[in-house]
Amino acid sequence: MGENSLVKNQFHTTSEILASSSQKTTNTVNLFFAHIVEILKMKMGEKGMNNLEKTGSYTKGDRVDAEIGNKKTDSQGSAVCGAKMDAAQAYAHIPQLLKKVIDDGDVEAWQSIVKRIDYIYQHVDYSLVSLDKETDFIQTVKSEVQSGKKLLFKPNLVGPQVIDHITHGEGLGAPICTDWSVIAALMRWFHDELDIDYHQMALGEASTSSLLMATIGSQYAGRTITSEAIFEGRSGDFYGGWGFYFVRQYLKEHHPASHTDDPLNGYEDSVVGNYFPPGKAGNRLMIYDLNKLKDPTRGRTVPVPEGANYSEITLHKLIIGGDPENAEDLTFYPGCVLINVPKMKIHAQDLLTNAIKNLGIGLYPTQCPSSTDPENKSWKYAMPSSDTPSYKGKLPHMPWVVEIDEKTSLPKKDEKGEYILTKTRGMPGTQADVIRAVQEEGVFMVHISDSIDMINLNHNPEGIAVRIPEGYIWSSLDCVALDQLCANYCFKTIPMKQGMELKEKNNWNTEFVHQVPVATIEGKNIVTIEGLDSPLFRYNLYNYGEKRGMGQQHYYVTGWDSVTGTPLASLDGHLGRIENTRFIELITGNMYYNPSCMLWDMQKTLLSYAEAHDKLTGSSIYQDFMEGFDENGDGVIDYDETGTKGFDTHLFLIMSDALDIQLRGNYGMLKGNFYNAVNTGKHSNKKWNPDGHDFAREITLMSIANHAYEMSKNETMNPDPFVSGMEWGQGRWPSWEFAKWAMYSSMLYGAPSPEQVSINSLYGLAFCYADKTENNGKYTGSVDQMKSDPQALHSYFLALDTGADPLSFTFYVPSGYGTLENLNIPNVEETSDPEKILTAEFNHGKEKW
Repeated sequence: MGENSLVKNQFHTTSEILASSSQKTTNTVNLFFAHIVEILKMKMGEKGMNNLEKTGSYTKGDRVDAEIGNKKTDSQGSAVCGAKMDAAQAYAHIPQLLKKVIDDGDVEAWQSIVKRIDYIYQHVDYSLVSLDKETDFIQTVKSEVQSGKKLLFKPNLVGPQVIDHITHGEGLGAPICTDWSVIAALMRWFHDELDIDYHQMALGEASTSSLLMATIGSQYAGRTITSEAIFEGRSGDFYGGWGFYFVRQYLKEHHPASHTDDPLNGYEDSVVGNYFPPGKAGNRLMIYDLNKLKDPTRGRTVPVPEGANYSEITLHKLIIGGDPENAEDLTFYPGCVLINVPKMKIHAQDLLTNAIKNLGIGLYPTQCPSSTDPENKSWKYAMPSSDTPSYKGKLPHMPWVVEIDEKTSLPKKDEKGEYILTKTRGMPGTQADVIRAVQEEGVFMVHISDSIDMINLNHNPEGIAVRIPEGYIWSSLDCVALDQLCANYCFKTIPMKQGMELKEKNNWNTEFVHQVPVATIEGKNIVTIEGLDSPLFRYNLYNYGEKRGMGQQHYYVTGWDSVTGTPLASLDGHLGRIENTRFIELITGNMYYNPSCMLWDMQKTLLSYAEAHDKLTGSSIYQDFMEGFDENGDGVIDYDETGTKGFDTHLFLIMSDALDIQLRGNYGMLKGNFYNAVNTGKHSNKKWNPDGHDFAREITLMSIANHAYEMSKNETMNPDPFVSGMEWGQGRWPSWEFAKWAMYSSMLYGAPSPEQVSINSLYGLAFCYADKTENNGKYTGSVDQMKSDPQALHSYFLALDTGADPLSFTFYVPSGYGTLENLNIPNVEETSDPEKILTAEFNHGKEKW
């Protein structure tokens, strides 16, 4: 499809079709509290007025009947204002509908998308009108924009693979990115309600994988696809990325004829990568890749008040404005009003990624030179030292940061063989430093959380993130208060009365607790029972953020639940709604956690398994955990106790180098994925590498325990091959040795049986490379690195059984890992040679991975 395709032109037709219904949508029910009845009368219909009567004219701070007695609802602290909607009517199914729009020019599909964005728009209005009632933020925003500052929207696009560039369907990043439909609703609201022109707005993001996506897109399209075009989601006939192009189309349709600004202006500049300083962007609605500070005139270094990890930070001047002493620079870069729009997710290195993390990590640029030497490819905050830095791995994510030998890409040791480490303030310090730096520059911020679908299990585009349709849009001027509310909601599954009683009885520091699986001994087995735990027992970011001046933990809730037609409120920090003077709690029914952070998220689960296993078998797993993580010896591993070997620093280097490999040369995707997986496993055991590294040992303990937990959920019960009389599955946990073997086998082969060996495993990657480079893709079906028949290994094994010659590659594995179900795996050789373990050779040893 070219620029004149139906996909482009049909929007005008759709706009005409929806002209009348759009006006009706704008005037749909919109109600809050009795003290803003005059506003509500202009926005709601008869149904809304009936619902208002149902609320009993509730206002915050009123007395309500609750299970803990007749009490006043919260009215002190920072306002967190929200709307609860039916998540099924919001952006659910938009990826499938958008595919129809792209591939078929389907007008009805686009109409359905528009209807869903209109629905989100209503609830954005509920949330932000409520916030304005509490804070008068609208007046400040209008004043700041009228002074020349840009209204800058900062989404969370950690993996902008929302539109798959091949299928045009849902990409791996669709669940974990701020939904583009939410940005569409927000931009329309600020335009329509505050009379801010679209060219007074901008969108900025510093995604860690936008450059990778742009490179892949360029290879696929056969021409340059810019990172800005990836954010747009369209470049000519290439579709792939996030979807801001469709934001523009929605805004164009809802644009009053009397307005002269055009949300489509700036799109062509994104496609070709044109850059205009915000003060010189003219009538364009521009996208800015906040990573791109190779040109030093785009960035400015500012001090950090009471900096923990940094005394100064370099940021894009779009955010913080130009040099106050340089009038021309201020004209080019007038500063911004920052509209922070995170996606509420469970994080892999921390508790949540939401308002704080979307700024606290998301504002640091990757392509920020560490020196003025043009030959120096080292970056201030990102790895690797190449033209395409990706992960912001130089930012302290954990307290202990290990020194890296740039020649070997391995951690340095001192003369005693100990890792050379520096103690930092870890993730809390990193996040607080940049937020405080931005605050100190006078940047006014509004935080709006896309919590319509909260994301469980993973925050990265790895295909295992799970959407939880909670249905919320939250807004606040306080990032700490907003995140505290979301954390309290996510990790509370019991009624407040029960929680308060348990808190007092057990001397807990919070009553926000949830049910978790706990391991206990039953005969010769370890079985699962229900227990209570909370990551908030062990988490200190919000307290630390308050002390640093980022915001406060104390909050109150206002807003509207459109599902029941009742106001939202909070009581002692517990979220609820008001119906006929009764406070009804709103409690999630989900167990939120991230497997990569399970030792901290679900500590009672893992440590109860360790203790039960030690008691049953005489092992010392619990002691291993405590020696590896519990630095202060208090028996609790908090989120600032992440091991004393600086593993996280090297993990980011591994991932960064892997991405760099993926971007370079033939079959980079296969080589890079192999490199990424091998390096963690190879350095978890001193005997598996020639330099005796074990910086991944402690984190591997958690991986084994997590694997044991997953095995306990197996639908069938099976005997444990390592401990006589023990069974696993159907709520029974395996032995530690069996879980360890199963975890490493999963990494090596992707499955515990020969019939299920995966082409995405380490073995599978080596097989695919050998088949494509030496066998013309006979089994994989193609020499293209991105295309392989999922049944290729099955075909290969069958061919060997009938006398075919084996491929000429060898995959070296540790002793004990060369068989599955007592069957030898072809092309696999067991070895105790640390030089060879977890390596692969090809073409009779002429090439090595």
